[in-house]
Amino acid sequence: MRPPRAPLALVVLAVAACSAPARDDAAVATRATLLEVHSATVPAPTGDRTVIYGGEDDPRLTYSAGFMKRVELGEIRPVSELSWAPNGRGFYVNDSGSAAWSELRLWRVGGRQVAQESGRVREAAIAELALRNACPHPAPGEYATRGLGWGGKGDTLYVLTEVRRVQDCPPDIVTEGVVSLIEVATGRVLRTETGEAALQVWPDLAGTAPRPDPVTGP
Repeated sequence: MRPPRAPLALVVLAVAACSAPARDDAAVATRATLLEVHSATVPAPTGDRTVIYGGEDDPRLTYSAGFMKRVELGEIRPVSELSWAPNGRGFYVNDSGSAAWSELRLWRVGGRQVAQESGRVREAAIAELALRNACPHPAPGEYATRGLGWGGKGDTLYVLTEVRRVQDCPPDIVTEGVVSLIEVATGRVLRTETGEAALQVWPDLAGTAPRPDPVTGP
């Protein structure tokens, strides 16, 4: 096992992920809400659905599209980050997102306002970096993933993927981390950049300080 470390440019990207709201259709929507000690209700931008977080003592997520339509989504590890797509058709959680490593979890909201978790984007992001490191079959947990923001009002997602530890992959790592732009519906990787190049291509991912949304009570 190798000690974890992350390139400075990728650390800047991860810190910046909470900082800047989208300016227009072409901008990257990076607004997120921290899920910490206290319970919280996080409404979608559309205002007709919410995610309820039970707090540190009961870290369950519940999706609500009205009083009669509530579904438990499972547990997360505080402290995490939750971000709704601008169009309200999905949300992601960087599970334990403020720790050294996080796991991207994505839920899509269907036509009947039913939320279903999908691993398609996370799997595509891991495969992209793993292949660059000649590792077609990485072990679970070998790579960490973190959502950085939405594009196309929620049709695409920017994902930071980093080597967490070397287990089944070759010990000589070629690429420590990348940022990939991925289609939410298909998991198709549209573009991938490394380190500082990602900041140059997608300057909206850069920021000076994390400023997540304040949480509200349930």
